[in-house]
Order: sequence, then C-alpha cells, then structure tokens
Amino acid sequence: MSYEFVGDLSTTDANVLYERAGYSRRILEFGVGGSTQIFAQCKPDTLVCVDTDAGWIARTKENLTRISHDDWVAPHFVPYDFFRFEGEFDLIFVDGVPEKRLDFAMRAWPLLTKNGCMIFHDTRRFEYFREAAWVVQSFFNEVMAVGVNAFESNLTVITKRAPLAYENWNETEGKPAWAYGNGDIPKGEGLWKARS
Repeated sequence: MSYEFVGDLSTTDANVLYERAGYSRRILEFGVGGSTQIFAQCKPDTLVCVDTDAGWIARTKENLTRISHDDWVAPHFVPYDFFRFEGEFDLIFVDGVPEKRLDFAMRAWPLLTKNGCMIFHDTRRFEYFREAAWVVQSFFNEVMAVGVNAFESNLTVITKRAPLAYENWNETEGKPAWAYGNGDIPKGEGLWKARS
C-alpha cells in the first residue's frame, strides 16, 4: 500500500479509507483535504468532492499537484450550496463542517448503492458518532453492518443492504400461537421444534 497525502487523518484512518476506496468506483465526499488525495490515488471512475469552504478546495487542488506521480484521477469539486443530491455512489465519506454533516449524510444516504458504505470521520467524539448513529437509526432496515471506529480508527463505517421489510416470522414459519408464547402449550405437546 503506497499513497501520499497531507491532511488531518491518522495513518489508520488513511489506510481504512484507501482500502475501502480501492473497492469503490464512484465516491462522494463532504469535506475535502487528505481524504480527497487518498481517494484520487485510488482512481475511481467518479470522485465528487463537496465542501463549504472555497479556500479548502483551492488548498486541496494545490496538494493534489504535489503528489509525486500522475497516477490519480482529477476530482470534481462542488461548493456545498450547489451540490445536487443525485447519482449513485459506492462510498460516501462524511467529514466537513459540523453544522452540515448530518444534513449531508441524511440527504446522501439514498444515493448509496447496495453493499456500498458511508464512512463518518472523527467518531471517537460523541457529537460526531451521534450523527452516524442517527443515520443507522433512520435507515435501520437498510443497514447491513456497522463498524464503530473500525480497525481502531477514528472512522465509523456503515454498510448498506437492500431494504428488509418487516416480517412476522411467527406467521411465515407457520407457528401455532402457543409456540410463540400466546396461550398455553397443549397437553401432550413439548416445546416447539425449530426447523433449520
């Protein structure tokens, strides 16, 4: 694993982002910087980078030119107020200014593909972890897995699945009412035998 970046990410955070980005053809991020440089070196088909600060965008563009090789893809930078929440993405990274993080995550979740992941930065801080937890709570039937501060990083990774509809398994498994605790067990019956 070899890549370069300048930014406020631990080596562990950077390694998790690099590894996840390597499996992602379409990446969306909120909060440009070191993550942008890492994602660009993974050469996705699409890299959309959203930020509220034109100065950070300019600094990130300058840092991209310092990467010692030209084996990277140029990101498409968009000011936050002009970003249209459309398209499909395999990886969505949520960082950026605190007052916009949750809004971005909630609006971007529907753009995340099945088996894609939304990654939140700085989740060893309660106020940022709370945002990841809110997304999990809001879209719980579409969440396949949650890695809180995955691999000892400062990143919480939420993996998306196709929505699961509610299922009353007592009915779909054909259990009589007594077998799920509604009524007395009939005389001569034992406990309900599970079928695998």
